[in-house]
Amino acid sequence: MNFPAAVELAPNDVVSSSPAHTVHVLRTAAAHVERALAWALEPFGITTAQFELLQVIQRHGKSGAGCSELGKHLAAPGPDVTRMLDRLDSAGLVARKRDEKDRRIMHTELTAKGEELLESAAPAVQQAELSVFDGLADSERAQLAFLLQGVRRNCPGN
Repeated sequence: MNFPAAVELAPNDVVSSSPAHTVHVLRTAAAHVERALAWALEPFGITTAQFELLQVIQRHGKSGAGCSELGKHLAAPGPDVTRMLDRLDSAGLVARKRDEKDRRIMHTELTAKGEELLESAAPAVQQAELSVFDGLADSERAQLAFLLQGVRRNCPGN
């Protein structure tokens, strides 16, 4: 799969340490990454958020995961997670069941179809992820992840 070419910095591009510029760069980079992943997932008929949700559910395994727990992993509000789960359930990718001890809690597991979709889509997503970091050394990616975790910790609600 060939991905769109990366955007190169032009010689006159300004790199500034101002908070406004840094936020702008962060937002535009996130939008470009989102588009690259969406493009990779398009043939599979799911969104990047749905793919990430399926991955989180897969990591929870057979014990299942509750909606609020899933929302924490995705940094998404409960109603958004519920709507995504409704779509994934309708598509036969997940199954939900009530907790035996607390009927208010619903646990979500991947179906065989959901497992197959994740397995099929993984190579395309991995290629897209590699393409967005093309030209960055492992140490630079690690430093970027570390810095972004610091930004996330500083955000209200964390």
